[in-house]
Amino acid sequence: RKIAMSTDSTPMRILFLSSDTGGGHRASAESLGAQFEKIFPGSTYELLDIVKEHSSAPFNGLESWYQHLSSNPKQWNMVYKISNSPPVERIVKAHLKLTTERSVRKRILSHEPDVVISVHPLMNNVPVTSCAKISSETGRHLPMFTVVTDLGSGHCTWFDNGVEKMFIGSARIKELAMKRGKVPEDKIELSGLPIRHDFAMQADFLGEEGRSSLQGNIHQLQTRKKLGIIADAEDETYRKVILVMGGGEGVGSLSSIVDALYLELKSKNI
Repeated sequence: RKIAMSTDSTPMRILFLSSDTGGGHRASAESLGAQFEKIFPGSTYELLDIVKEHSSAPFNGLESWYQHLSSNPKQWNMVYKISNSPPVERIVKAHLKLTTERSVRKRILSHEPDVVISVHPLMNNVPVTSCAKISSETGRHLPMFTVVTDLGSGHCTWFDNGVEKMFIGSARIKELAMKRGKVPEDKIELSGLPIRHDFAMQADFLGEEGRSSLQGNIHQLQTRKKLGIIADAEDETYRKVILVMGGGEGVGSLSSIVDALYLELKSKNI
């Protein structure tokens, strides 16, 4: 849903905390950054991976072992369950705070942000502390927000009740945030996941009643004509279209899947 925005259009410097572990975190940050630039003209944003640049092993190797685990589901499941247990959560948070907080605080200060936004589960607990200390040391409030990019399940490291607000995509995540992270309900916004402005525009073109409405049908017809997927311009019959989707990294060999689908459909004269 749409969140009411302030009428103040003062430019801001936004610092996103993210990592290239899959395409979703960076995509969310860039979608939000582009929207900030539209709503607050003159604003700028940067992406910072504090885990890769300021943590010790094994956390600073996050990208490489993520790639390995995403190809080995059983190992992924084991690591996820162990790291999501309360005892390990406490150890990890204490370790990261003890070993990285000072350097993270210094790095955040160097960017001189007006707001800090985390779009990654391992970049909440320490930055919340750093932002609070920066606010205290400088006398200027530095707000920090979390945008949870998971829908069905969320790792415990997503949820820190010290954030200004937490934006989430589902009721299940809200339940986890309140139960596991002790995040107050008034800090949680059920906003959905960030999407690129181009997608939002298409949703607007479909109208309030969606794709099955008259406005929605007209827009879909115009789009099909533009893409050349109308078989007969006179009776406006449609060619069959298959949309193949995958993760941000293309996990699952999308190209091979498309080739196999094409050969199968071709062999059956579809």
